[in-house]
Formats: sequence, C-alpha cells, structure tokens
Amino acid sequence: MTTRRALLGSLGGFCLAPGAVAQPASRSVRVAAIDWAAAESLLALGIEPVAVANTGLYRQWSTEPALPPTVADLGMPEEPNLERLLELRPDLILVSGWQVALRQTLARIAPVQIFSVFESNRTPLSNALAKMRALAREFGVEEVGAAFESRLEHGFEQSRKRLQATRRPAVLLAVLLTDGMRITIYGKGSLLGDVLDRLGLENAWTGAMPVFGRITIGIERLLELPDFWLLYMDQGHRTQVALQRLRANSIWRALPAVAAARVRPIAAVWPFAGAPTALRFAGIVTDRMSGGGAGHG
Repeated sequence: MTTRRALLGSLGGFCLAPGAVAQPASRSVRVAAIDWAAAESLLALGIEPVAVANTGLYRQWSTEPALPPTVADLGMPEEPNLERLLELRPDLILVSGWQVALRQTLARIAPVQIFSVFESNRTPLSNALAKMRALAREFGVEEVGAAFESRLEHGFEQSRKRLQATRRPAVLLAVLLTDGMRITIYGKGSLLGDVLDRLGLENAWTGAMPVFGRITIGIERLLELPDFWLLYMDQGHRTQVALQRLRANSIWRALPAVAAARVRPIAAVWPFAGAPTALRFAGIVTDRMSGGGAGHG
C-alpha cells in the first residue's frame, strides 16, 4: 500500500508552480473536478470529467446533468485520493475556493484552477456563470455555453410567468434539523436565495447572513416573520425524524404557515453547486408553489 508520504515524494517529477494554469484547447483534455459545482458545469458544457470527488454522493445530490458511470471516484473532497489522481494523469484539476489548501499538493500532479461560486464581488449565481463561461472559452465550446445560458434564462422566464399568475407570500427555504427545535435557512448570499430573486419571489428571511448565505435558527424566531410559505428540502429519514418532533412542538404548530398548510417538501439539491443546479432548483420551486403537492407540516 502506498503511503501518503511516499506518494507525495513520488510526485516530484510532476511538480508545477502552484499558480500554473492549463490552457485546454479542446474537450478531449482530461479534467478532474474535486469541486461539485465545477463537475456539473463541465457536464453541462458537454465535457465529461475523468474523475469527481465522492461520485456516489454526487449522484444523490446532482441528478442533472447525469454523471456517466465511467467517471472515476476520488473519494472525499476534503482529502481526495492522490494515488488514484496520479494514475488518471489529468491535464487540469478544478477545486473550489474552500479547497484552496489542497492547491499546492494537487499542483504537483497537474495544473489547478479555482472554481469558486462564493466570492464577495458577485452573487453566487453570477459567479457560477462567470466561471462556466471561462471554462467554455478554455475548451473552445463557447456556443455550448451560450446555449446553456439561453436555456437558463428561458427557464427562469417561464417560471416567473407561472408564479405571477397568483400573488404569493414570501418564501422561506429550509432544511429541518432532527432535534425538532431548529432549522437551517437559506437567504441573501446563497445560490438558492439567488434563484428566488430570479423568480421574482421574496425571501422571507431578511436578517444578516454569514458566509454561504445560510444560517441555523431556533424555530421560535419564525414567529417574528411575516406571512410565508416554508419549502423544506426532503432529505429522507432525517427529515421524517425532524417532522415527527416538530409536530410535537407547540411553537411549530402555532406558525401560520403550518396552520394554513403552506409547509411543503421539495427535492433536495446541493446548495453549494453551480448554474445547472440553479436551473433545476428553479423548476422544483416553481412546481411546488404552483400547486404541486399538498402541505406536510
């Protein structure tokens, strides 16, 4: 078994400057994506990555575009399998901003680029689209990238038209926690919050948000908010446990949204993803708020 120390030592022949950037000329270039937003963006551009971190979990969260079965699994994104990556001999490795600590090590295998969705200079969706355009230019598939953006804009436009048919209260996007006392919500600064903005929907949470645009709060704070719909991401068994405990909570039962059956499950998406997930999430929200399914509060 090759040890991590021995493997790092063997990478000397592949050493490149940490800031080196590849200039791929065609979609035949072999790209490894440690970051999932980068992986789905490549797929949307018609470029199949040779490897992605934790492919099993990726397929659970990101169903479209589908990840081909031939894509190699690099293990956990926090500590990708360097031996497997070396065997695959990629020409380029894409990582997220939060994975920047890996850059120096990975750059000894292949040039590394940062695919960061969460930067302070723009909204997450704008960042994701800008990074996707850059990839399209590097791979010479600008027309594919432009076609995707047209589909994105058309999808948002169609969703807005459907939602404008009926006046709706603000929306709270949430993940229910299993303690039955807290929820995690997504607001300004999150990719999911950006989607609400593009759909013309008001986010019920207007308070301060930390990095990544999500915050965990006690459900008692929901009593302070004006009328809203609560859309929670269904994470299977964890969500069922949370709902069971919430239904026994008098504060939860006192929420107007719960009493009016405006609490609805939606398909879970990876909240730190890119533009393809934003497009899919827009459809999920629109379907649910246009009458797709009954409340489950």
